[in-house]
Amino acid sequence: MNNKVSQINKSIEKWEINKKKGSLSEAVNQSTIDFKDTNQGIEVLAYAATIRALGLSNRDLQPRKLSNYIRSGYLQVQIICSVILFQFRGDNGVSRDDLYDSICDIFPATTFANFRKVLSIGVDSEIFIREKDPADSRRTLYRISEEMMKPLTIYFTSVVQDFDQLFTGVFDGALTEKDINNLQEYIVKRMSIRPFDDKA
Repeated sequence: MNNKVSQINKSIEKWEINKKKGSLSEAVNQSTIDFKDTNQGIEVLAYAATIRALGLSNRDLQPRKLSNYIRSGYLQVQIICSVILFQFRGDNGVSRDDLYDSICDIFPATTFANFRKVLSIGVDSEIFIREKDPADSRRTLYRISEEMMKPLTIYFTSVVQDFDQLFTGVFDGALTEKDINNLQEYIVKRMSIRPFDDKA
């Protein structure tokens, strides 16, 4: 199993983008998702990338039983965010195999059967649209339903904008406001993103 997973991860080149670097607004405009405006696109991209990063942090977590337990709650949102990120590349959608490979890059122990089940539920719930690839009728693509963009944006935005309140609510009075502020400051320092050194 581990050897198979290793080979899958080594073969993944799905996230390589051979286009020149552009601005956020260009990324939103070139996406195949019909956003209401640029701000909505940036909100969705920021959250999808964050969730992807959180998933990657769980990839090598030990013991494996802990990683598997975390995975069971993350799989659905990781599938959603992976589809969004594929569409941000300008793809019309993503094939099931490519999507599975991208999920295995985060959660190597994910079985194809479980992945397929969760993806099918997403299609039945009209979160994803399943359609034939216009370039190859033998290939099926999955993309985000247009009807889901508004609720997804509300969800993503509320997490970003209301994080302070949500974070405080986790403790429900168990810590003082000063302790919570100290903890938040610690997290901000630990998670601070270093400026990207663009030498190109």
